[in-house]
Amino acid sequence: MSKTRTLTTLLAACACAALPAAASATTERATLRASFSPNRLGASTTISFGFHVSTLEGAAPPPITSVDLHMPAGMNYTRTTLGLSICQPATLLVSGIAGCSPNARLGFGKALVEVPFGTGAGHEIPELQAMMGPSPTGNLVVVFYASGLFPVSAQLTFLGEVLPDHGRFGSQLMTSVPPVASVPGGPDVSIVDVETTIGPSHLTYYKHVHGRKVPFEPQGVLVPTRCPRGGFPFTAEFGFQDGGSTTASTAVPCPAKRRR
Repeated sequence: MSKTRTLTTLLAACACAALPAAASATTERATLRASFSPNRLGASTTISFGFHVSTLEGAAPPPITSVDLHMPAGMNYTRTTLGLSICQPATLLVSGIAGCSPNARLGFGKALVEVPFGTGAGHEIPELQAMMGPSPTGNLVVVFYASGLFPVSAQLTFLGEVLPDHGRFGSQLMTSVPPVASVPGGPDVSIVDVETTIGPSHLTYYKHVHGRKVPFEPQGVLVPTRCPRGGFPFTAEFGFQDGGSTTASTAVPCPAKRRR
């Protein structure tokens, strides 16, 4: 996992549900969002996912230290052409998005953070980029990158690794989130909301054909060919700096049946 300063992310559409951890003495809570576009069985799709974190008291939540997103079984990663190039995290920190090939882009989004000082809560919504990262183990690695200007000036990266899962879930995106200092020596910022995509929507790749650079749209992950009762399930487990934890779940509705 990345040891650089890190913001966070991840990965439904209509309903959100939050399940606080029973054994935790903290009051963190979260809601999870997810959707497929298009939402059609067996189709190449763009996955949108995000979360919102808060506390029962209304104060800023503690900094997140880990996010484990469980994704539905049956999603087909073998035919995707996303991530034809690799983007190194060090390159992002030095040169930004311009330092990596367009063929390394997987998606994009935004993030909202809260700064625990000053008059009121400071917020920023930086542009969040999802890139294909290096993988020594052969698993899919996503590098999330954001360049913040105010109130926290920093270029931020973190890595998520896609691993096998079991039961209702076929894969999980596991991330470890190092602290992000608000100012040198100051308290860490709190992540409040994240939204991002993984998929071909609004992405343009390039290939060389007869010496010419030709644009094309990559193929995304395929939606499962069967939808379980209740929809395609997503669950996320969150860990916090104060030792607390919480879990949030949602589901992408089953596609509407076509009329004959």
